[in-house]
Amino acid sequence: MRALTSTALQEVAKKDISEAEHPFAAWTGSNLNKGLGVIGFADARYKITETADPNLPWHLPFSIDELNILALWAHQLNRELRYVRVTHQIVERHAGFLATDRALLMGDFNSNTVWDREHPGRNHSMLVDKLAGLGLSSVYHRHEVADHGAETAKTYYHQWNERFGHHIDYAFLSDGTAANLRIGDADAWLAHSDHMPLILDIG
Repeated sequence: MRALTSTALQEVAKKDISEAEHPFAAWTGSNLNKGLGVIGFADARYKITETADPNLPWHLPFSIDELNILALWAHQLNRELRYVRVTHQIVERHAGFLATDRALLMGDFNSNTVWDREHPGRNHSMLVDKLAGLGLSSVYHRHEVADHGAETAKTYYHQWNERFGHHIDYAFLSDGTAANLRIGDADAWLAHSDHMPLILDIG
């Protein structure tokens, strides 16, 4: 196994990403103080391979060596395009980019099957099926053999409260690619963020 050589950060200022002294850095968003950033740490072949739709600003498609990556922060653009609905549109736009032998969609999805009724027509379960059609599945759910909506691990704690945890951050990886996923422990990370880091090692 080798460690994935980049990190994606939601709710980060453009200035903080622009000043990062690393081999690769990219940022997108409509608020200079609160967007989506990606930093690459290793000496690898980083490349912006597709253009992100400016009307869907919180995603970044890029590649590391032979791995296509789509970093995501599913935010709210308007009443119609919010959370999982935004993700559906982003996936549809970049379907060819994701439907390869080695692809990864990873980040803050702000969605879970338990909220399917709130998004008729474009809910989380439908998104999971759409990604399966592109050959992608959640690494967490592969290893835990768990259904979406029945996760025991939490990735987000509303208002930093451990009693109100949800699983809304995911790593969807090409089915033929081996990987291990670790979710940061709340005791260690909650002082720094309401989201726990997803640490993905890819074979």
